Amino acid sequence: MSKLLKNSIRFILFILVQVFVLFQMKPLHQFIVPYLYFLYILWLPFNTPRLGLTLIGFLFGLSLDYFTKTPGLHAAPCTLIAYLRPF
Repeated sequence: MSKLLKNSIRFILFILVQVFVLFQMKPLHQFIVPYLYFLYILWLPFNTPRLGLTLIGFLFGLSLDYFTKTPGLHAAPCTLIAYLRPF
């Protein structure tokens, strides 16, 4: 299986798990909600160029924003994590 196909499947699986499983759970505490979606960005290959990584992070966050109806709430941290990851 190619790396592109594996990462595309992982992209879809992380979004589906986050939206349909973790967002449907009752919060663990008043302020604690499990967010595992940032692990997708951290598990991308290290040789991914920074611009591509930042765009992937933005698209990943934007897709989560689409499902949760929160404009920019997930896109901003995903973009920041993707940009800062190579450091």
